[in-house]
Amino acid sequence: MPSEISFERLTRADLPLLHRWLNTAEVALFYGIGDDNHKNPTMDEVINEYEENFVPDPKNQAFVIHLDGRPVGYIQCYRIGDYPDYAKELGEDPAAWAIDIFIGEDIRGRGIGSRAIDQLVEEQIFSRADVTTCLISPDPENQRAKRAYGRAGFRYVKTVWVESEKGYEYVMRRDRGDDA
Repeated sequence: MPSEISFERLTRADLPLLHRWLNTAEVALFYGIGDDNHKNPTMDEVINEYEENFVPDPKNQAFVIHLDGRPVGYIQCYRIGDYPDYAKELGEDPAAWAIDIFIGEDIRGRGIGSRAIDQLVEEQIFSRADVTTCLISPDPENQRAKRAYGRAGFRYVKTVWVESEKGYEYVMRRDRGDDA
């Protein structure tokens, strides 16, 4: 029987968990905070970074991923047009939505990330009638992520330099109606 994946909105009470996850070697290898992708943040830096999620109508829809009720990772989605410079750097439709994800617990390699992405795309992104495109942009060196995103129905589009993050992103796309 497959395990159940669910999403709970990120709360302030989750920040110590995010801090722990962001400071694990596996997550810090490719995931940081802020425009500069800062690795191994302090608790104060985590609070400052994620505080914007607790205002009414935040730009990011931020969630803790639960596997059979146990928190195992973080996922967020956002309209890229809410970040105009980023949308321009990607050269994609500002109406497209994007996803960021990391699995914080030691359960990588079991397909949880692919399943979580697929489920979030259907529940939170393509459930919006006007959204037809979803993007995800891992570090080009993150082979595990690229394979997982491919299993979730994303296909490679291009590699772009993102000045604000001082690095390349491997842009992958999934359109409404694509098979996951």
